[in-house]
Amino acid sequence: MVDLSTIYSDLEAREIKLFTQDIGFADAATIEAKGKYGIFLDLSCFESIPKYKETLIHELGHCATGCTQRVSSPLDLIEKHEYKANRWAIEQYIPFDELETAIRQGYTERWQLAEYFDLPEPFIQKALHYYTVARQRKLA
Repeated sequence: MVDLSTIYSDLEAREIKLFTQDIGFADAATIEAKGKYGIFLDLSCFESIPKYKETLIHELGHCATGCTQRVSSPLDLIEKHEYKANRWAIEQYIPFDELETAIRQGYTERWQLAEYFDLPEPFIQKALHYYTVARQRKLA
């Protein structure tokens, strides 16, 4: 399970500030200034804790990889940065070994894995795709 306290500890260890407020244009945004990062989350946009956690670890991935961009950045750069942030979040919070262990324990459906890791099913699907297609690894 991906625990909120672990995510908050990771934010603190990286000295990333978390701001929860209405930002008006998105559910989340990450800002970098002089090598320091701030994550802004609009709590009214999240219908569940798993979705909140998914967004938070994705934004943390932007900070960890340094993949932030200007609003006016070209779409191909934005897509690359989004992929890198997701890849980092997957490797950090759904490591291949833990995913494989969950499957061996009988959590074989995406919805079961989503409950096991306490993350949304679409994010689990990204993790499965990343490991089995992009990394070409075989699951148990």
